Amino acid sequence: MKETSLKPIFPLMIVLLLAPPARAGEIVFKSSRVRAVLSDDATWRSIADKKSGMEFSAAGQKIAFASVRVVPLEAGGAGADGGSVIDQQAAMARVNKTEYHNANRAEFADGKLTISFAGCDTRLTYSVKTEPDWMLFSLAGISGTRPTEVTLARLGIAITNHVGARLGLAWNDSFAVGLQGANMQTRGQATRQKGGAEIFATTQDAPGPKLEGAAVALVGAPTSEIDSLLERFAAAFNLPRNGADGVPAKQLPIAKQSYWFISFGEKDADQVVDYCNQSGIRQVLLNSGAWCSTPGHYVFNTANYPDGLESLKRTVAKLNAVGIGVGMHGFASKVSKTDAYVSPVPDRRFWSDRFATLVDDIPATGTTVRATTDLREWPGSPVAKQTVWEGGVTKHQEVIVDDEIIFYDRIGPEGKWDSFLGCRRGAWKTQPAAHKAGTTGRHNGVDGCINGYIIDQETSLLDEATSRLADIFNSCGFNMVYFDGGEDVDRRRFDYYVSKFQAVAMSKFTKRPIVHAGTIMTHALWHSFARSGTVDTYLNTLNGAITAGAKVGEWPTVRDHIETSVRYMLSVGEDRMPGELGWFGIWPMGKNTDGLQFDEIEYLMCKSLAYGAPISLQASFSQMAKHPFTPSLLEIVRAYEELRASGKTGAITREKLREPKKDFLLLDGDFIEVSPADVAGGREIRAMIGEHNGDAVIALWHFAGQPGTVVFGNIPPVQLGVRRSIVMLPKTTIPAARALLAGATRK
Repeated sequence: MKETSLKPIFPLMIVLLLAPPARAGEIVFKSSRVRAVLSDDATWRSIADKKSGMEFSAAGQKIAFASVRVVPLEAGGAGADGGSVIDQQAAMARVNKTEYHNANRAEFADGKLTISFAGCDTRLTYSVKTEPDWMLFSLAGISGTRPTEVTLARLGIAITNHVGARLGLAWNDSFAVGLQGANMQTRGQATRQKGGAEIFATTQDAPGPKLEGAAVALVGAPTSEIDSLLERFAAAFNLPRNGADGVPAKQLPIAKQSYWFISFGEKDADQVVDYCNQSGIRQVLLNSGAWCSTPGHYVFNTANYPDGLESLKRTVAKLNAVGIGVGMHGFASKVSKTDAYVSPVPDRRFWSDRFATLVDDIPATGTTVRATTDLREWPGSPVAKQTVWEGGVTKHQEVIVDDEIIFYDRIGPEGKWDSFLGCRRGAWKTQPAAHKAGTTGRHNGVDGCINGYIIDQETSLLDEATSRLADIFNSCGFNMVYFDGGEDVDRRRFDYYVSKFQAVAMSKFTKRPIVHAGTIMTHALWHSFARSGTVDTYLNTLNGAITAGAKVGEWPTVRDHIETSVRYMLSVGEDRMPGELGWFGIWPMGKNTDGLQFDEIEYLMCKSLAYGAPISLQASFSQMAKHPFTPSLLEIVRAYEELRASGKTGAITREKLREPKKDFLLLDGDFIEVSPADVAGGREIRAMIGEHNGDAVIALWHFAGQPGTVVFGNIPPVQLGVRRSIVMLPKTTIPAARALLAGATRK
């Protein structure tokens, strides 16, 4: 796409004919390509390309180098320590009493940068090291009031063309500037501002790694060189990465492969091959539930894989032998409630997000459990602020006391909200037991999708579970992984824990390169991810809208859903990350939908071709068997997949196909713009009509694939069935063709 010019609202780049010498009150840092000047008031004066003299900083804007978030002493101390129940409760109580302070003083001597802050006595000391490719700022010491969070560095950059929100980079056709975290505890981000970008790197004190040691690098290079610079950066700091011969997976052909996301067993391998051949797709992602019955110990689903690991190995090998890659879909951050880590004795290494202290001794048969703690925000409370609970609130209505899991029906009594009522003892095959007053009950973080508990990633459980997962991955020779369920990790340090469980698992996978993808792409995982951009299927999106109360006319259409996927794909492109269009389903007619139609799958495939983006099809054998169009839909997919792989579609055509709300028909290598037409006064027969070389072109089909004929004009009757018919009307205008279709009859 054509690059846009810089807007004068954000100070313009200024070409400096000569890099000026440092002036009084200036601190100068230099890499091989960037000269950065920090004022003694801790704001940036300049960030410039040394070679061209091009200025990239937000000249005239007071962009503070850093900021801190502190808890005033009267609010309870110098910040959260994490760890114990009391510490966590105290930290949560103080969270709304913190204050933010911007840097207002910078001093540099002997390789140390000291930053002071307005309105507080906190001082941060950084070790500064300049390398040819970057300038590294490592937090070495803290004095004064200890912060709970720190913005390690912040830039204001006058580049508007592309802003990588997750990558922490602003870039155009010529140059790229940004901040890169040099370890997992540093989170890089960027936001688009009016006329430019604000780029910043943050860290926090708990839970997980402390503030000290967090490090960030200022990077800048010609855009043509930035990817190789970032690869060297990842290697230098041993960040999670994934490639071959120094080339990251995201730049390899595997990142552009479309794939099926499907459940299948060993006996279904031939059917998988058949669908791959029909669609031209040569990669499949095996759904977790198909191969695994309990995440945690990863017990095999022997209904699908009777010989466990050996069955799975044979299946992967069989598909690989015919050129079909196989990926593992799995959950590495959570454990099923039916797993041995939960039953009969619940492991203590799960993340607990709520706590309650028992008022009284309770017997093993008690149905009411009173607490000294306010329970109004617990699941099942009628006054809880949270009203939507993943998988339904009942999956969350549990309290764990000692080694017993207790179900409860509700929180009460009204007005007091201090009791678990209607308790059912010994849930998940744990043992009912008596418990003493003063015992602390805990509520584990729950994933309502698999109905499991979230792993506390600061415990050894993460290492145990990922080691088991890696043994299976490595034994089977998977070439793709999708880590699902990252949205459920400990929210007190969300990005860090989303990154950590994937990084730990990836460090144990021996095969490189592989396609690494997951629920959430983070700054720390950018070097490892091969692609990103999955959204939920259309049916789930539609059902979500209906559940939320949308009226029929407000329901998202399939094209709306595809455009949402396109926007997400483009957003990860801003991060210089390949995107995909999926997960997209093949679904039959149902209560609220006519089923996937020919024009809808072609709309998706046009966008795939337009952007060179792979698709992912999430479907089931049963759904596809119920849809009469499945073979014909897959013919369309295959035609576009082959065209995308050929690379023969010109830039002008791709630009045309990108236009939202425009439909096209692929006919003999040409793309004809088409639009819907009424047929025989109803909606049962569907038609898309366009013009090609003075002739009207019509794609015609019955929405449910019912047989019959359509008669219009003086042409032979058109047969209806499970395929669409292409009808040519020579020397016929579009209005005339529409009139013929409107007056058609069906027999």
